[in-house]
Amino acid sequence: MIGALARGIRHLAGSLLFRVAGTVVVLGIVLAQVDWSLVGSRLGDGKIGWAVLAVLAVDAALVIGALRWAVLLRAAHLEIPTRELYRVYSVTAFANAFLPTSIGGDVARPWLVSRRGAHLRKAIATVIVDRLAALLALLALAWVGVMTVDPDVVEAGSVIALGAVSVGFTCVLGAATVVARSAPQGRARRAVPERARPLLREVAHVARSIARRPAMAVGMVGASLAFQALVTLQIVFLGRAIGVDVSFALAALALALVTVAMLVPVTIGGFGIREGSFVVLLGGAGIAHSDAVLISLLTVVALFVATLPGAWQLVRGGLAPALTEAREHVSTAHTEPSA
Repeated sequence: MIGALARGIRHLAGSLLFRVAGTVVVLGIVLAQVDWSLVGSRLGDGKIGWAVLAVLAVDAALVIGALRWAVLLRAAHLEIPTRELYRVYSVTAFANAFLPTSIGGDVARPWLVSRRGAHLRKAIATVIVDRLAALLALLALAWVGVMTVDPDVVEAGSVIALGAVSVGFTCVLGAATVVARSAPQGRARRAVPERARPLLREVAHVARSIARRPAMAVGMVGASLAFQALVTLQIVFLGRAIGVDVSFALAALALALVTVAMLVPVTIGGFGIREGSFVVLLGGAGIAHSDAVLISLLTVVALFVATLPGAWQLVRGGLAPALTEAREHVSTAHTEPSA
């Protein structure tokens, strides 16, 4: 009976109805405390030039992200025509922002490469490595921010939270590395479900392919840092657009913790979670509740505008996979990697 109850709770927590309710409740609590007259004043006196720069920063970040993913696809021996690469990445960038969870687009991305088999598994592996590289770069920028920002600006709680996230990420990454390097019949490998082992092999293969090529590895690190720096600059620019001073260091710290918080699938697209997190993190630096919420909502607007080409590609090209049985551009020299 307890098992059935637990399964029922998990099913409810994963349902769209639960996330809709969560969005209404959490976002409602946050918005109820907003001074809308202040918001109107901020927008009325806003500087459109800074807002345009914010959108351009997101656009530039998306271009860098697509190029980074293209490198990972080559490492996995998946050759996708440039036009198809652009379509898949732009569509999923839009989906990532507006599907029920903040990782919705990352789930759709490999599915738009191939529907089944080894190609789908390889595509999933590239997305996992891509996501890990992005998160690692984001945490690195956040720590640079913590080390350089005025100590009076950053609350101790935010630093502790960043430390906990960093330790957790390091432990997960270390455990995955140990499993990937273990013998095929070793105890660590047996801890992984058998159905997940082929995917683990692909992830390890992609990571090793990057690590064995210094130029490619440096490019990946540089692209990841540039991507996150541009997204961080977007927050700085949006703050200036409404007359609020948000330092790059504070924006980097807030972005890291907000991104992690949004991974919790409680609301649709992270709405409410994102706004509440910005209120707590920016509020510790003396930024008013209403200003923090406005900055958060403006990041959604900037992302929507920047990913409109993805929405157009979705309407125009649908959800056809980039690789089909009729036209696969996969290297025939690649064999299944051994772990």
